[in-house]
Amino acid sequence: MARLLPPQLFFLLTLVVIIHPSYGLKHLKGIALVDEVCRHTSHNEYCVDTIIPKPPLSGERIASTTLGWAQIKALEAGTIIASLLNDSSSILPVAKNPLQAKELLQICWDSNMNTMEDLWIASSLLYNKIINPMIARLYHAANTTRVCQDGVKGTGFTALAAKIEDIIKLCEICVVSTNFFVNGAH
Repeated sequence: MARLLPPQLFFLLTLVVIIHPSYGLKHLKGIALVDEVCRHTSHNEYCVDTIIPKPPLSGERIASTTLGWAQIKALEAGTIIASLLNDSSSILPVAKNPLQAKELLQICWDSNMNTMEDLWIASSLLYNKIINPMIARLYHAANTTRVCQDGVKGTGFTALAAKIEDIIKLCEICVVSTNFFVNGAH
């Protein structure tokens, strides 16, 4: 499993990405744009393998697509959490302490609800091209998701851990591609 960056380093890298001069490249189109966006993320391979928005490719289309996928992953994470909370027998094979596992899953449920709210608001803000608050919502969604991620590390909740990791990665890709869109590289 890939090791994720601490929130402070993620934030610093994103700031560097925001001010990077290559965002002014207006000639990028199609796959070259996807490659350039992905090159500016901390999950290049995941990004390249994941981004397949419909043509014509643009920073805005990539941002919209990744935000939609983050919403789907959050819904899927919520389904997994609800299933585990409703069926205590599914917790027993993976939890040494079922009571602690239930408490962890409740924390994950709460953080996932906050994440979904942030992602839906971010989607509305993107649609209305209100970019700075949208980016703030994406950061908040990723950081809120990390609360659950920190708790599930080392547990047997692998399907949930994978969805959580995807949400965080997709939030970052959305921020990076939004910067391409905002700075005219479309």
